[in-house]
Amino acid sequence: MQDANAVEASIKHSISKNGFPEKIVRLPFKPVYRSCKSHETSLTAVLKNLAEEEIFGKIQGDYIEFRSLETLHRQTEKPVEENPLDLSGLQGDAESDLMKAARQHMENMTPEQKEEIQKKVDDMSDEEKMNLIKLVSQQFNPIPPETQ
Repeated sequence: MQDANAVEASIKHSISKNGFPEKIVRLPFKPVYRSCKSHETSLTAVLKNLAEEEIFGKIQGDYIEFRSLETLHRQTEKPVEENPLDLSGLQGDAESDLMKAARQHMENMTPEQKEEIQKKVDDMSDEEKMNLIKLVSQQFNPIPPETQ
């Protein structure tokens, strides 16, 4: 039982430094599972003990999502909003490829993660935003070095 307490304490520490209980926090499944195995306890037992302390963990794909009582019924998936950035500088189908990749990535994010990224983008200057767009667009439509 002592080993289960060590795993629980580690989870509590990790989620609290990431905004729990106000936020829904996701931890990668594999490291948590490995920690349980190395401490010779079951993940089910750890999650059950945490639930008794009103920390509700649920496996969601490659993550374990932790919620407090106040966030328990909050919806995790919101429709993806249109990107407010001007992508007119991208050539050809790079804009649609970039948008598809961004939407696909955002589908797997929690609302809190989306909000955090939006705050970071809002704090950027127009020049920083354009540099970011240029950097990302090169991943989808690389320009040969001799034409730059």
